[in-house]
Amino acid sequence: MNKAVFHVSPLVQTSSYSWAQFGREAEFVITIYLKLRGWKIEQLSKGSRGPADIIASNKTTRWFIQVKSSTGLPRLKGYEVKRLRELAEISNGLPVIAILCPIELHNASSEANKELDYANLGNYAIYFYSLHDWKRILPSQK
Repeated sequence: MNKAVFHVSPLVQTSSYSWAQFGREAEFVITIYLKLRGWKIEQLSKGSRGPADIIASNKTTRWFIQVKSSTGLPRLKGYEVKRLRELAEISNGLPVIAILCPIELHNASSEANKELDYANLGNYAIYFYSLHDWKRILPSQK
């Protein structure tokens, strides 16, 4: 499997960089990752409006993605999950949570991670979760 490796600098730690900027840039990073894998980006939200930050599709599926980014455990609110599921259901798509976080946050010596089920970005990683069963998924290649 070809791995796309990106390096995300730790700008969040500087005082002039906000959490909102980090979250917005996480949306761009995930969008770029999907485009590199051959996905079409149908919509990228203007700010954090609506249940899906990104709507992306390939030949066989359409994802409605809520992006979360954090240097710790990201927070996911119940109403966000409900709204995302409803949108995906009426639009015939898959509700997906994409998390951009430090790679060690989810990978602490897990046996399950011997198979690469995340996008490696150097010090950070993207984890995609299907809201149907909360299993990790990866966008298929072109």
